[in-house]
Amino acid sequence: MARNPAVTDEQLARALGLYAGMVAHVLRAPQRWLGLDDDPPPSAPFPRRALDALRDRALGEVTPASPAWERQPLPRRVDWWVTRIGISAGLAAAAPRFAGALSDRVPLQAALGASAAGLAVCATAREHGRTEPADWVPLLARVLFDRDLPRAAEPVPDAAAEEQLRGEEPEESDEGAGSGPRRAARTVWHLARALFGVQGLLDERPRGSLVTRALGKLPVVGVAGGWLDERAGIRTASRRTTELLRTAPPPHR
Repeated sequence: MARNPAVTDEQLARALGLYAGMVAHVLRAPQRWLGLDDDPPPSAPFPRRALDALRDRALGEVTPASPAWERQPLPRRVDWWVTRIGISAGLAAAAPRFAGALSDRVPLQAALGASAAGLAVCATAREHGRTEPADWVPLLARVLFDRDLPRAAEPVPDAAAEEQLRGEEPEESDEGAGSGPRRAARTVWHLARALFGVQGLLDERPRGSLVTRALGKLPVVGVAGGWLDERAGIRTASRRTTELLRTAPPPHR
C-alpha cells in the first residue's frame, strides 16, 4: 500500500499515542466506558430484556473483573473483547449510517470506525501481555493504516489522555434505561476525536465486505449494514494483531 505523504510519521505517532493512552483507561473499566453491564428492570419492555439475554449469552459470566478471567484460554479472552467491542463500539460507530451514503461525506464516520477497530487492536495486544500503551502505537499504525512506526520513545501521555476522557465521565443521569449505549457512543466519539488529525489515513482502516459496505449506503437500514461492516473490521483488526504478535520479538523495556 502506498504511503500517504499528507500524514507524517510524527503526526501519526502523536495521534496514536494519545489514542492509546485513552484506550488504556477504557480497557481498565469497560463496563464504565462501554456499558452493556446494566441489567434491565423487570418492567423493561420485551425487546430490551431479549437483547439483554442475547448479550449475556454472547459475553458469558466470566469477564475481566472475574477471578477466573486469567484461567480462560487466550483465544476466549480475546474473543470476549472482540464481541463486546463489536456490540458496543461497533454499534456506536455505525450510528451515522442512518443517513446512508451521506455519512461517507462526513469525516466523523471514518474516525468512529477507526476508533472502534483500534479498541480491538489494543485489547488483543493487552491479552497477549503487551500492556503498555506505548507498545500499542506501532501495532495500531500497522493494523489500521499499514504504516510502520517504532515503539514510542517517550511514555504515552497518560495525564493528557485522562484529561481527554474526563469530560466523558458517566453522569448520574446515565444510570437509567439505555445508559449503556449512550456511554459507548460518547466514549467512541471521544476516542475518534484523537484521530481527527490523521484524516488522510482513516479510509484505510479494516472494513467488512463490499456487500455490507453497499448496504451501509442505504438510508435508515444503513445502520445495520454499517454495524456489520464495522464489526467485520473489528474482527479483522484483532486477527491481524494476533498474527503480528505471534512473530514479533518481546517488547523492549
